[in-house]
Amino acid sequence: MDDPWTRAREYLDRRTAISMLSTVNPDGVPEIAILIAARMTEDDRVAGGEERDVAGSTFRNLRQNPRATLLVLDPVMDPRARDGVRLQVEFLGAEEDGDGLREMSRWLEGFAPGRQVVRRLLFKILSVEHFRPRPPEPVFIP
Repeated sequence: MDDPWTRAREYLDRRTAISMLSTVNPDGVPEIAILIAARMTEDDRVAGGEERDVAGSTFRNLRQNPRATLLVLDPVMDPRARDGVRLQVEFLGAEEDGDGLREMSRWLEGFAPGRQVVRRLLFKILSVEHFRPRPPEPVFIP
């Protein structure tokens, strides 16, 4: 699987994948939030949910600076979470109603009762790369 777009679609299609969205707040401080049920759309964009009371600053950050990084890992298929994809994305807008949002809320409710997705965030993919962290360098203490 050398094609990064194929890898991105494969990871985003997995129900067990975790998608972490990195944005920058107005003070320039990086912030990370989970993007709920992130999936590739039919037109090769990414859509994912913002959960109520968890990532309220994400939407504000994206309106200030639409560029973000999305790291997608699958701790179930790869328990050591060594492989994944990193996408550079641009925020296109949000939906606060609709079938996509209701589907994400139902999916989350299936294993986390009481939690709800409040916005469906849409992104254009700018680039995709294979993510595999390097093993830590050994530290020798004299």
